[in-house]
Amino acid sequence: MSSDDFDAIVGDIDDELDLTLYADATELSDEVTVQILAAIEKGLKLKSQFHLVLTGGTLGVQISEALVNEFNADPDGFAGLHIWWSDERFVQGDSVERNAFPFHGTVTNTAVVIHEVLASDVAKSVEEAVSDYELALENVDIDLNILGLGPDGHVASLFPGLADVDDHRRIFAITDSPKPPAVRVSFTMSLINSAHEVWIVAAGESKADAVTKIIEGDLSIPASYVRGHSHTRLIVDTEAFFSE
Repeated sequence: MSSDDFDAIVGDIDDELDLTLYADATELSDEVTVQILAAIEKGLKLKSQFHLVLTGGTLGVQISEALVNEFNADPDGFAGLHIWWSDERFVQGDSVERNAFPFHGTVTNTAVVIHEVLASDVAKSVEEAVSDYELALENVDIDLNILGLGPDGHVASLFPGLADVDDHRRIFAITDSPKPPAVRVSFTMSLINSAHEVWIVAAGESKADAVTKIIEGDLSIPASYVRGHSHTRLIVDTEAFFSE
C-alpha cells in the first residue's frame, strides 16, 4: 500500500471504519490516551458509569501506563469508571505477562474500579476464571473497547484458523494459543462487537499486512470482523499503513 492510496482508502471505508494515521507509535499512543480520557470524561457526564476495555501488547502497555498516571494524578476524578480486559493470560497475578500488569497494585485512585481476570494462583482452573469474568460482566454495557492487533491479524486471543467468529458465547477459555502462554481467557467476537465503540490500534511494519487485510475486508483474519455497535476505528502509524 502506497502513500497515494491513503485519501482514496479513507473515502472508501469511511462509512464503516474510521481510519486515523499517526507518524509513529509514540504519537499514536499519546494521542489515543488523550482521546480515551476525553471519551471517559464525556461518558461520565452523560451517565453514572463508563466501562472501558483495555488490551495488552506494546501499544496496550504504553496506553495503560499513561492512563494509570492520569488516574493517580486526579484522585477526586473518574468516579464511575470501570476497567476491563478483552483477553488475559492465565498466569500468576503478579506476572509481567498479564495484560492487566500495568494496573496491578499501581492505581492509587480508589474511584477507579479495576476488574482483573482471576489469575492462575487464585482460580483453580481457567474455566473458573472464565465463569467469574462472565458473571462480573453480566449486564455490563461496554462503552469503549481498545484492541491491539497481532501481525497475524488476531485481536484479543482470537487467532486466525482457531477462532470461531460466530461464537455466541461471551467469554471462553483457550488452552492451545499459538502465542505463548497457551492458556488464556478471551472475549468472543460477539462480546467485542457489543461495545458502543471499538478502536483497533496498530504500530510498526510487522502490522502492515494485517492492516491491509482489514482495510480490504479480507475475512481470513479475525480483526476484519471487528465492528463496534455504533463506531469502529482503525488507528495506525505510518509504518503499519505504508508498505512496499
